[in-house]
Amino acid sequence: MAASISIAAVRSRQICLGLFLVSLVSYLLFSHLVPITDPVESNYVLTAKEMVKSGDWLSPQIYGHVWFDKPIFFYWLTALAFKCFGFSDLAARLAPALFAGLGVVLIYWFLNKTSSQAVALLSALVMGTSLEYVLLAKFVITDMVLFVFNSAALVFFYLGYTKVEGTKRWYLLMYASMALAVLTKGPVGLFLPGLVMAIFIAIQRNWTELRKMSIPTGLVLFAVIAFPWYIAMYYVHGSEFIDTFFGVHNYLRATVSEHPKDNVIYYYLVVFLLSMLPWAPLALKAMVATWKDQSLRKSPLWLFSFIWTGVYFIFYSLMATKYLTYTFPTLFPLAMLTGNYLEQLLHQNKKSTIIYWVGIPMIVSTLAYIVAVQSYLENLWIVVAGGSLMLIIVFAWWRIKKQRPKYVLELLCIYQVAVYMMLSLFILPVMADTRSEKKLAQDMLNYSDHHLGLYEFYSTSAVYYSGKTAVKLTYSEPVVSSQTELSWSSKYTMPTESLVSFVTNSKKNSIVVIVPEQKRKQFLEEIKDSNPQLLKTTEKFSYYHFGD
Repeated sequence: MAASISIAAVRSRQICLGLFLVSLVSYLLFSHLVPITDPVESNYVLTAKEMVKSGDWLSPQIYGHVWFDKPIFFYWLTALAFKCFGFSDLAARLAPALFAGLGVVLIYWFLNKTSSQAVALLSALVMGTSLEYVLLAKFVITDMVLFVFNSAALVFFYLGYTKVEGTKRWYLLMYASMALAVLTKGPVGLFLPGLVMAIFIAIQRNWTELRKMSIPTGLVLFAVIAFPWYIAMYYVHGSEFIDTFFGVHNYLRATVSEHPKDNVIYYYLVVFLLSMLPWAPLALKAMVATWKDQSLRKSPLWLFSFIWTGVYFIFYSLMATKYLTYTFPTLFPLAMLTGNYLEQLLHQNKKSTIIYWVGIPMIVSTLAYIVAVQSYLENLWIVVAGGSLMLIIVFAWWRIKKQRPKYVLELLCIYQVAVYMMLSLFILPVMADTRSEKKLAQDMLNYSDHHLGLYEFYSTSAVYYSGKTAVKLTYSEPVVSSQTELSWSSKYTMPTESLVSFVTNSKKNSIVVIVPEQKRKQFLEEIKDSNPQLLKTTEKFSYYHFGD
């Protein structure tokens, strides 16, 4: 008996290692071809770059100024990658890919303990091949790291609650995970997992469990991990840190919409349908089927999954500011529900359901990808990419018609992976290039002896790639908010000046202003008395020199 348990444990570890390596390689593949984009990724990479250059690993900086946008942990990860592997696009994208691999392992490991190996593998497959998961495994933003820490906190709580191989160690790991989540994103790393746990305990009417959660010890552990950085930042920067980090980036974000056009009640329903492609239809069917099944609905695991999903979905729907990635943590429980339902379909030999609810959505989503990205590629590449995908579709459909359900699902999943590989190779680099100013950075280097201004726009990616900080030039004097006023303008710390002031106060023979083509007429009208000299014109910009 002991020998069989030992063999099973070794096999489980081997599967976890295999899943991690395959996931990491898959998510990193072709990442070196994807340039850093504006406006979000570039903020993170430039801050991490300045951290390495300055040697200040306490206070995040951007453009040489302290940057209170996010806590420190993700900057540490990215800066460490730069320190080890140099400043490159691949190194910048290492941390998200690494944590994406850990996330796939986490969901398999958890369900292998609480459900079955089949459900564990299927859930890992669903989550790891969902559109948003694949994209965030490549994007240089905090969400994948937060996702893993949030998921780990809730996973460890459930293991402790259900007494799987003990109790206390799981709860201590839960507190540590929430502390790391707080170091990654802020108070939501504690508040939302804690709310899920509280509601679950309340519904289960098991308040005695609170006495078993090692709360005093856990709070000490949480404080030891999470508080030192916050205390150090307050000690160094005082109320400015509190007002900007907690005031603007937490309170203001929750109460005042940064993007009012997105503040609609159905926003995250649309996000869910897109983020879980091609599994979204099956996920909806899985939720309905699980809820209708009374035995499943009363199961602690699936009840916990519904609470987990509902808390994050409702909380972020009520927040004033909405972002595409806010409800990303719901992908973990949704993948669990979907994986469990998919296992039932395989067990019941329901091949037609798999074809209709998995195969057809995969084909439709592929066609949608082709339509959505055609403007980003040359006609030849559209033909090559589209034709290849169509051949894959025809081949897959021909192969699955008379096969067993398990074989059908395997072929569909191979097809989906092939689609993502083609997107990663042909589409993402081109799409990213349209949102990156890596080419502009080379021109900024060519004019490195000049005082550079960017008229009515700013590119942090150009600053990152060139190492040359430019001044953002505005049509009128920039608005400066008072220190006591909470304003979204305090997010932006790049050097900003009006065009007239910039030209008047600088040495004229050292000024170069870069103007977007759509702003060129406005620029010439504003500066007509200063005799700007056109240096060159590209497809996107015109370059003007002032002076002799």
